[in-house]
Amino acid sequence: VAQLCFAAMNVFTRLGSRQLPWPEIAAGRFLVGAGIAIALASARGSSLRVTDRSGTWRRSVYGTLAALGAFYALASPSVAVGDAATLGATAPIFVAALSGRLLDERVGRRLWLAVVVAFAGIVLLVRPSFTIAAPVAAVATAGAFFYALAMIWLRRIGPGESHEAVVLHFSLVAMVTMLALAIPVWTWPDTRSGLYLLGAGLGGGGAQLAMTRAYSLHRATPVTALSSVGVVFTYLLALPVFPDRPTPWQLAGSLLVLGATVVI
Repeated sequence: VAQLCFAAMNVFTRLGSRQLPWPEIAAGRFLVGAGIAIALASARGSSLRVTDRSGTWRRSVYGTLAALGAFYALASPSVAVGDAATLGATAPIFVAALSGRLLDERVGRRLWLAVVVAFAGIVLLVRPSFTIAAPVAAVATAGAFFYALAMIWLRRIGPGESHEAVVLHFSLVAMVTMLALAIPVWTWPDTRSGLYLLGAGLGGGGAQLAMTRAYSLHRATPVTALSSVGVVFTYLLALPVFPDRPTPWQLAGSLLVLGATVVI
């Protein structure tokens, strides 16, 4: 569910970036995400107070840094969408490498192999050219690294924390950061771009709630490795919107990603 929602967020973000600066799109995404967390907490009677303040702040700061890298790379004219997606998809490798030290969670050979196969499938799916500016590549890769740290600390917080409280805390920290960056380049959205902002916010907020729940229930490496299927979802959702059609290489890449997901 989280990866499907993230895929919807990606498509709406791409559409919105044609008219709006990337920090503004990101700010709108986290504003709507905060509203979703508050509404769901009210409906379920959940607390919006965090108890593990240190862990929650780490998760929020790392998540905000990851969002900065992701939105910046997707909006940069010097990087292809395939390049940005491939660099962002390195997050599961970082999680697998760090889980043993930070979470005491053993990563077996089969899981490592599945992560590598999934990444290979992503490379075939998006066919990156890697003719990109080095600074943009560095920012995108750093974003993937910080995303891995955010997911590890999300796992460390555990199931005792209110999922809505964790998502609200992250959404507020990220929203304030993005607003600070968006004010100098602010562009008022029209009806169409406003709907794209709303779509990105609903997708991102729903994804964050589902992902927070997932990390509270299971080990970090396999949960993060499932994010590879989000690239396939993004591509499938983009088919009706953008004119691209799948090539045999992309179909093969999709099968590799889905096969690795089954193994995971």
